Amino acid sequence: MLVRRLGLACFILDAAAFSIPALPPPIHFLGVGHAQQQQQPILDTLDTWIEKEEKIALDKLFANVAPGGRNVEGKGVAPGTVVASPSTSEPDYWYQWVRDAAITMSSLVDLYFDNPSSSLGSKIAAILDAYTSLQRDIQHTSNPSGSFDDLSGLGEPKFSVDGHPFTGSWGRPQRDGPALRALTLMHYIHEYNASHPNLWSSNRAGDFFEPYYYASMPPNSVIKADLEYVSHNWNKSGFDLWEEVEGLHFFNLMVSARSLKEGSDLASAFGDHNAAEWYAEQAGYIDKLLSKFWNTKKSHLVETLWSKRSGLDCGILLGSLHATPYEESGTQNMYPPWSDEVLISLLALARDQHDRFPVNKSPAEDKDGARENFAFKGTGIGRYPEDMYDGYSNSYRGGNPWFLCTSSAAEILYRSATHFSLSSNITITKLALPFYRSLLVSSGLDVEVGTFGPSDAIYNSVIEKLKTIGDGFLEVVKTHVDAEGSMSEQFDRVTGFMRGARDLTWSYGAFLGALRARKMVRGT
Repeated sequence: MLVRRLGLACFILDAAAFSIPALPPPIHFLGVGHAQQQQQPILDTLDTWIEKEEKIALDKLFANVAPGGRNVEGKGVAPGTVVASPSTSEPDYWYQWVRDAAITMSSLVDLYFDNPSSSLGSKIAAILDAYTSLQRDIQHTSNPSGSFDDLSGLGEPKFSVDGHPFTGSWGRPQRDGPALRALTLMHYIHEYNASHPNLWSSNRAGDFFEPYYYASMPPNSVIKADLEYVSHNWNKSGFDLWEEVEGLHFFNLMVSARSLKEGSDLASAFGDHNAAEWYAEQAGYIDKLLSKFWNTKKSHLVETLWSKRSGLDCGILLGSLHATPYEESGTQNMYPPWSDEVLISLLALARDQHDRFPVNKSPAEDKDGARENFAFKGTGIGRYPEDMYDGYSNSYRGGNPWFLCTSSAAEILYRSATHFSLSSNITITKLALPFYRSLLVSSGLDVEVGTFGPSDAIYNSVIEKLKTIGDGFLEVVKTHVDAEGSMSEQFDRVTGFMRGARDLTWSYGAFLGALRARKMVRGT
């Protein structure tokens, strides 16, 4: 997404060991303007609200996309652009981030897959064609990160809405953008090929596929260039998805590994066999490095190696989601949403955010400080515990919950429930036991280590609870949107009212992603 560099001290990658400071204590502070009141939830049932909000979210997402979006038409926005938000001041998000655009376009590819021959499918195909053309131009545009000659310019994180480079001070390079763009375009040409089954063997195949992937060096196609960048730069320091910390990051490496694995398959399909071997080899090295992101002492994954932060981070959830395809495939990806490491990390983050943000707690909970029997439930999730960005500037109050992080927590749970349902078993290990006990704390079941199937009460209770608590996270989103269904970047830690950039494109995309996962687990 768009993530701002806020002038925070950048923690440069350092192999030296140091002690990890304790998390900052939760700050309880009454917000200005709404100090004596909290936002009240919409009275619709969740299902009724979702039916309405899905249409609203898609409409508001399209509004930020050129061509055709009502927030961008007639404003000098290049076709194929995704603006992060229509907000042009306080804060100014009137830019295209490579990361945000790729993630948004991936959401549109999902919709194209649902019905490619529909009018919506045709609209999305036209947008994706414009996006591909613009991204090729952007790749070849020299910028503060470098140029296309050595591919260094592909690490540039954001561009002006007309496609020109942004030359101001920023956290650069950022190495996740090329991986995400490659994943989105590989997803698109796969779905386009499936909906046009005669294309591959026709005399029109070259005209369609060569702009995406062409087996040449130096690379001159969008996906090939991105895969070359990722395969030669994944082990170099760069900024995280929040644009604040320099180092090696979980999110960046997760999407890089997936892009190279899928890129290897694509290269093989195009007869680019040496490249296929190279991409697969580099993906294997990334997987080995990713194993180091599990911190045994903390009992959770960390977003950045050797960082002074705790490591708990919404980026862990996002990395797992965007590195794991919906469809079951032969490609093995580390840390899928249902993995022990991701679920236990989500529990740790949710517990911290529940205690950190007053908006997440009822008066009764404030009086009961017991944590040993923490019942996992839907709660507003922010970026990370140490966050100080309040949507406008750094604040001593600290950060707030984010819509995209809260929706992503729901998606983690829905996708886990679907996986367990399809596999017909759940193995509870010692590592993940705290998660499952917290999940089922009110069930009365004795949760212990073991493997359970459809005939076991624990198996069925886990799947139902994953769905119910996923709904709980969406109930939080429902509570904090405004009456028109708009989603900003954040909602206030005390009052619950929206803060930060309005109509954030990634907020809508993450919500639609959670709904897609919800439909899959419900079979609708």
